[in-house]
Amino acid sequence: MPLRSPSATCLFALLSVFLTGCTMDVGLSDREKHSINPVNVQFQSLSSAPGKTLREINQADLQEGDLLFSSTIGLKSLGIRILSTSSVSHVAVYIGEGQVAEAVGEGVQIISLKDALTHSDKMFALRIPDLTPEQASQIRQFASQKAGSRYNYLGIAEMVPFMMTKQLCSLNPFSADFRQQCVQGLAAAQLKSPTGAESSYFCSEFVIAAFENAGHPLTLAAPGWVSPGDLLHMREGDIATLAPSKALVYVGHIKPGIYLRSRALAKNQPIATGQPSSTDQISSPIIK
Repeated sequence: MPLRSPSATCLFALLSVFLTGCTMDVGLSDREKHSINPVNVQFQSLSSAPGKTLREINQADLQEGDLLFSSTIGLKSLGIRILSTSSVSHVAVYIGEGQVAEAVGEGVQIISLKDALTHSDKMFALRIPDLTPEQASQIRQFASQKAGSRYNYLGIAEMVPFMMTKQLCSLNPFSADFRQQCVQGLAAAQLKSPTGAESSYFCSEFVIAAFENAGHPLTLAAPGWVSPGDLLHMREGDIATLAPSKALVYVGHIKPGIYLRSRALAKNQPIATGQPSSTDQISSPIIK
């Protein structure tokens, strides 16, 4: 149903934020601010495959440096997804030759993609554009150097209250710049700034540090400020909580998981296979 005035849009926006904890964006031009025409409202997409974008891939479709997002059906994964208002609880990086580098409770490790899939209910890949073979090689070297590093439990403990308070920054849906400054200000106040000599990592912190080390940062935000859900929202067509250097591109699902398969069956929707074409884009829910 169209929203008929900016005031109605504002009220709807604020209610939506309180009810869902989602960042949203209201696109108002100068003329729209003083008109009664319908206004577009875009919400962060919580699904790993919004709309009809679900595509099933296999190992051959992956490239070194692809980000692998996953979740499980356990309570720990559910808690992380609720706090971060996203559909993922973990992120790792594919380093080629069927291997995955990740930071988990046991520390930084390199495991096979097969083992990573076994431990996940759902797994899908996003890709950073313009990653060179040399940079991908540096990511692999970084993972090898950091293998055995401790897990950053203290960083996770500090991240929990930040994931809750940063939702306050979504109360102004009309200014993306304000939201970015608000989140960065809260992070600077609540979280530690990187020293460059970190010896422990949580999952998204490790992934961001690996890309920084390779000279192709995913975001200008400090590694310890970013959750797996924040990385997910850096994809094309979504609303980023923390601004990405470049929007991530959806590659496909290596393992769709129970929910997405059930959704596809319920809607009698075939699952696409293979890599995305150059014209494929992520769709996002828009209220018009």
